[in-house]
Amino acid sequence: MQAIYVDIGPLLEDQWTGIPVFTRRLIDALGQSPRLSTRFCFELHEVPSGLVRRAVAHRSGTLLRGELFRDDSAFLTVCDPAVPVLYPTAKHIITSKGITASTVHDMSTLVMPEFHKAENVAHHLDYFRDELVTDDAVFCASDSTRNALISAYPFVEDKARILYQYVDWPAEFELMDHNAGHLRLGRYALVIGTLEPRKNLSLLLKALQDERLAQLSLTFLVVGRKGWLIDEILASVTPEQRDRIVFTGFVSEFVKYRLIKNCEFLLFPSVYEGFGIPAVEALSLGRPVVASFASCFPEVIGEAGLYFDPFSVQALVDAIEQALDVSSDARMKAMAIERSRYFSAERMAAPVLDWLGAS
Repeated sequence: MQAIYVDIGPLLEDQWTGIPVFTRRLIDALGQSPRLSTRFCFELHEVPSGLVRRAVAHRSGTLLRGELFRDDSAFLTVCDPAVPVLYPTAKHIITSKGITASTVHDMSTLVMPEFHKAENVAHHLDYFRDELVTDDAVFCASDSTRNALISAYPFVEDKARILYQYVDWPAEFELMDHNAGHLRLGRYALVIGTLEPRKNLSLLLKALQDERLAQLSLTFLVVGRKGWLIDEILASVTPEQRDRIVFTGFVSEFVKYRLIKNCEFLLFPSVYEGFGIPAVEALSLGRPVVASFASCFPEVIGEAGLYFDPFSVQALVDAIEQALDVSSDARMKAMAIERSRYFSAERMAAPVLDWLGAS
């Protein structure tokens, strides 16, 4: 049986969104293969499987981090150099020893450096290439991300593989949602993601001034923690706009599930994304997705979405009106759910198994 280490660094966060959720799903997907023995590590030291499995069950890294750094014995065993190590994000250790693979979620720091802090851009310029050189394989969140990576670093083409994520709502969410009763939020559209410049919230704020949107009884809920370089945009929100847009901050997975299930549509105005997992989450619940015609969205959403020019207020308003027209359309709901099923645990595990020769 082929063995592999999965680096659990992303799981040490208290609140799991983005890459920590990706890591959890990757662990679950690999764990379904009878030909693979999945082990865990951090900083090239083995981490007891029980600690990681409990964290995955609780979907939080709080207990994992506490137990990991309280119990020094967890770090007494150095990883077996003969066993490949898979990093669910960029490597935090550059080494020429052993077999390693890292994961690239997006290339926005290089494609659109103006949307990032200078130190993040500097890291990619100074260290990212060295990390890629020492990788045996590089997994990319989408074909769009892979193409951007190869454009910047042509030498990775032969070892760059696509690693699609999937959606796995807990089975109990449906019953919990039923027992919780109806949401009293009125008609609303949903925007999900860390608040940062490339999310293109400024376009939505401009659209809120459009007369056609003003006539709609529609609120926009923006879900996600505050990121970087966003203060100026948030400070520009006018009192009139605040009546139409609500910033919720971070919400739990169950609250997100309820908000998606009951929204009119999910709006993704980003000018750049690596994969855009909230889009697949919305599709899995049969909700329309309105997305910018940019980067990975046509690849991921396919014909199940409505698209607009991310630099045109007029195009965004047109797409919003279209989405409201089809939000209850049974055919669109079926198309959305069917598209979400393209992304599965088996599809996520397949490129890793192929890399290891365990498929």
